[in-house]
Amino acid sequence: MNKKIADTAVALLKNRTYSQYELEQKLAQQGYDQDAVHAAIQYVTERGYLNDAALCDRLLEKYAEMNKYSVKESYMRLRRRGLPAALINERLMSRDEEFEYQAALNLARKYLARHEDAMPKLVRRLAAKGFSPGTVSKVLKHLRDMSP
Repeated sequence: MNKKIADTAVALLKNRTYSQYELEQKLAQQGYDQDAVHAAIQYVTERGYLNDAALCDRLLEKYAEMNKYSVKESYMRLRRRGLPAALINERLMSRDEEFEYQAALNLARKYLARHEDAMPKLVRRLAAKGFSPGTVSKVLKHLRDMSP
C-alpha cells in the first residue's frame, strides 16, 4: 500500500470525522486511483480511525441534543454524509417516538413564540420538517391542553 495515501487519509481524519464514503470522495478528488483509495480505507478502518457506526451514533446523539430534527430529517442528513441506509435504519430503530416528539414540541414552541395564533402554519411547518402526522397531532394536542 502507498504510504502517502495512508498518511493523507490519517491527516484528513485528524481534522474531521468522515464517513467511509466522504473519505473515499476526498481521496479520489486528490487524484488517487480507486485501488489505492480502497487500500487506504481498509488501513484506517482496521486501526479504528474510520468507523461509520460510531459516526452514525455520534451524529444521532448530536441531533437529539439539538432537539430540532425529525427522524426523517435525521435520516436524510446521515444519508448526505454517505452513511449506509441499513446502518441508519438500524440505529434509528433504537430511537423511540419520544425522540421525535420532543424535537417537534421544541420547534413548535419556538415557532409559536415568534408567530402567535399561527396553528395552521405550524402544522404545515412541522409536516415540511418531516415530522409524522401522529407526532404533529400529539404536539398540537399538548399545546392546546397547555394553552389558557
